[in-house]
Amino acid sequence: MRVFRIELRRSTALVLGALTALVLLGLLVWGPSTKNSTAWTRQWTTMAEWTRFMLVLAWPLVLGGGAVQGLRDRRSGVAELFGSTPRPRAHRVGRTFGAVAAALVAGYAVVLAVGAVQVASSTDYTHLGWLPVALVGAVALVAAAGLGMGLGALVPSPLTPPLLAVAGFAVMTVGLEPEARWALLLPPLPMPVSAYASVPWSVNAVQLVWFAGVAATGFALAALRRRWPALLPALVAGAVAVPLLPASAVTRDEAAAELVCAERLCLTRAHEHERATLAGPAREALRLLAKLPAPPTSVREVAAAVRGNPERGPEPTDAVWVNLDDFTYFRREPPTAEQLTAYLVAGAGTRTCYADRIPREVGREVAARTVMTAFLTGRVEPLPSFRLWLGEEIDALTDRAWQHLRALPEAEQAARVQSAREVQAACAGDALTTLTGGTT
Repeated sequence: MRVFRIELRRSTALVLGALTALVLLGLLVWGPSTKNSTAWTRQWTTMAEWTRFMLVLAWPLVLGGGAVQGLRDRRSGVAELFGSTPRPRAHRVGRTFGAVAAALVAGYAVVLAVGAVQVASSTDYTHLGWLPVALVGAVALVAAAGLGMGLGALVPSPLTPPLLAVAGFAVMTVGLEPEARWALLLPPLPMPVSAYASVPWSVNAVQLVWFAGVAATGFALAALRRRWPALLPALVAGAVAVPLLPASAVTRDEAAAELVCAERLCLTRAHEHERATLAGPAREALRLLAKLPAPPTSVREVAAAVRGNPERGPEPTDAVWVNLDDFTYFRREPPTAEQLTAYLVAGAGTRTCYADRIPREVGREVAARTVMTAFLTGRVEPLPSFRLWLGEEIDALTDRAWQHLRALPEAEQAARVQSAREVQAACAGDALTTLTGGTT
């Protein structure tokens, strides 16, 4: 234990551990991982996935830092002295490698602990499926340090650490290509795009075998006098892992996407923690929608496949379908109860159809949604969508449609809005034409 403490102080262990924690925390706190329901502080799986994704920058740094450690004997001028002693080289290298590995695991654990404290207060959906993902990340960091140490000892040049770091960055960048099946042999996971995804156990098992083999090869390169046998662990691990590589690193988490209903509000298990916030606005939205001839009877969350506002197909009209990311509920400053109600009744309780592919007639859809909302609330309030460059067009269409609708008998108004709601829910036809009878 005394020698281990000395290695902690005199090796690059503490520096690498602290660097890993700072780099990962910096990227996670100030990067894209703070947005929407896939934020690294909102779900256990996304926390582990985001931390793994950020290894795209941390792993090459650890690889270069390990190479710096591998140069220590040559840099200190004691390589020949230690080589002449009868004590096995593996004993001394093993203590150094153990100290570096312990520091890296501790740094990685600090990052996970910071995330876990916040996740625990952000969701009621608790599971242990994220632990294997985190474990593989820790082993991948140890493998980077071991490989760096081994290559630093094999090529004891001052250029080795920076070249290894640059090469690591290059490989990580190429591996971001989602269609590249071999990218599963790299530490980062794809950027999380859904709160309803998980990493299969088969992926974790294959990656664990591979990175354990890389770590063993790195250690052997630094510890053995004969270099070529040191490649055996990586070759065996590769021979086992490559044929077993799955087509995708993630799969759908059906348990997280399961709907739980109470008092006409249905939320996924992943977001059931938000029920207290959404219950009041949902009740108020259903009360306003009761003016329609065939009003929806519940508010139901859409278990969106991807983050943001995905392109959608037809949706049943018996419910108000809501994707919590659509109205930025998961941003740093959540909307008020009034804003939540306004979102739920927008378009008479329907979602937009334009998604990420914005059609040329998007102004007509926004105008129709504005008029349908005004019928329920009794006042025309512009919706924020596309007002920056289509505001005048939307306002003109809205004004004409609203005046036309208000001129009709109240029963006819309700029937027109009901028909327009069905058109909007099906994403088939022009809701504005339905509202105005073809006059606008």
